[in-house]
Amino acid sequence: MKDIAKLGMYLLIVCSVSGISLAVTNHFTAPRIASEMERRKNEAMSDVLPAASKFVKSKTHEKVFEGFNYAGARVGYVFETLASGYSSDIEILFAIDNEYIVTGVKVLSQSETPGLGSKVSGDEFLKQFKGKSREKIMLKKAGGDIDAVTSATISSKAVTEAVRSRIYEFQKDTK
Repeated sequence: MKDIAKLGMYLLIVCSVSGISLAVTNHFTAPRIASEMERRKNEAMSDVLPAASKFVKSKTHEKVFEGFNYAGARVGYVFETLASGYSSDIEILFAIDNEYIVTGVKVLSQSETPGLGSKVSGDEFLKQFKGKSREKIMLKKAGGDIDAVTSATISSKAVTEAVRSRIYEFQKDTK
């Protein structure tokens, strides 16, 4: 019985030290991680809306940023959205200009099948969106201009529909 109590005590000490170590590490690294994620998002916003030099969070739309040039004129909007892919959520950042034409799309994070669904985050797929209006943002199979990634139709459709529906909702609210 004494051996079991000793073993339990050792286990309690090891678990307590491990838990405290993780909590302390998280406390000190969380701000740096958040700062790095914010930096990456800002960099991605500049990539998808290159005409903008400044981004301001929209007061009327959730997860929307207005992009302004150096002269202070609004040049477009940047959207954050999620798509449900084949095996995970796909976090997408995309931008439109003032005429609702897509200026760029980036995948911020995804955990799709490596080599298949993960290709939706590649330039080959994403560059197809640039210069397209909402009406043309559909897979070719559905009458649009976007080629699906081979063997990743579900993920391709998820990204395409997420961008298309977000533009539709925004147009409906702003026109």
